[in-house]
Amino acid sequence: MNSPVGCDYAGSGEKMTRRKAQSKNGIAVGKIAKYCLVTPVTVRRWIRKSELSAIRLPSGHYRITVADFRDFLERYDIPIKEELFESESEKKGGDK
Repeated sequence: MNSPVGCDYAGSGEKMTRRKAQSKNGIAVGKIAKYCLVTPVTVRRWIRKSELSAIRLPSGHYRITVADFRDFLERYDIPIKEELFESESEKKGGDK
């Protein structure tokens, strides 16, 4: 299942170049688990069952885009903490 070309979206088989994967600001499985008050095993199960979209890195780890995580939270009526989705410039108080 490893591809020398790059990464794939978990469960979709859709290929993605390494540069595109690294340019995405992905959220690690552990952070998703902590936010949802579940274990990382549960998050990986959601990914395998295609309930949560994720990018699989060449190392085998997963990253979830902010947009995919927000979509997941909305779909399953999980409360959204807006500060999680602020951009870095908004956190620093800048309006660039």
